[in-house]
Amino acid sequence: MSVNSLSPSMGTTSCVLDDDTIARIALACAGVSGDPTVAIGINILGGPVAFVAAVHDGRDRPVALSHLVRQRIRALASAKRVADVLRSMSRNGGHVLTPRDVQWPSQLSALRRSAPLVLFAQGDMAVLELPAVAITGTADPTAGAIHMTIELATGLADRRWVIASGMTQGVDQLSLSAAAAMRGRTITVAAEGLLGTEVVDGSVRISESPPTNAVTVRGQHRAKQLLAAIATKTIVVEAGKSSGALRTAEAAISMNRPVGTVAQTSMSKTAAGSIDLHLRHSMVRIASVKDADRLR
Repeated sequence: MSVNSLSPSMGTTSCVLDDDTIARIALACAGVSGDPTVAIGINILGGPVAFVAAVHDGRDRPVALSHLVRQRIRALASAKRVADVLRSMSRNGGHVLTPRDVQWPSQLSALRRSAPLVLFAQGDMAVLELPAVAITGTADPTAGAIHMTIELATGLADRRWVIASGMTQGVDQLSLSAAAAMRGRTITVAAEGLLGTEVVDGSVRISESPPTNAVTVRGQHRAKQLLAAIATKTIVVEAGKSSGALRTAEAAISMNRPVGTVAQTSMSKTAAGSIDLHLRHSMVRIASVKDADRLR
């Protein structure tokens, strides 16, 4: 792919459409943003532009890429796909952020070689710079978990914390809507691309996936990692043993971020994962908004 083949006049997205940004978008189109081997290759070959060109030209042998990653880049990191992404972002009033932008969330550096190459965003970019609490949990919460989610989200929003969560139904979406009801600021981390959904004032929605990409299992797992990285601390309200919320908690733990679990009053299946998490890592118990606010 020739990164110079795209005109920078594709739309009015809030980004600098230089070769570096275009190459990063191309790699996101290939679904390899955040792949550690890609990060190593970019470093070895002198940046995203040189890396993409080398893979397309077959000059990437110094880099230990898997066959799948190499084939995805050659097939999907194309000028046409980048152009489609830019048109979609322009129509939806979106932003393209790279690590060179002043609005890039510096806390993502905790992911090291797994940090995203680019983010697609809608809403108030300034929210990304503020301290945030990730509130996450099961898609099928008990009545007690629903009550605690609303109490934590509204109470922390009232204390000026940004509430961050994912697009999953249940605890995640409930925490965002409860915070928004308090006119609190929110960050939504999506596994899917952003397709023109309206974002309320004081909130931002981000995704590592371009708006033209389909949802993948890898994308869902990556969204859990990004949620942990974007937040100052994470609270698991209630989670079963297969809940994606556990991925967020484990990612936060690996980055030495504070993680708390809500004290459980029953041994229900929807709480088995968070109970196990607490026992394995000696998590701080969260029983009130004050506990959540003081979690360090």
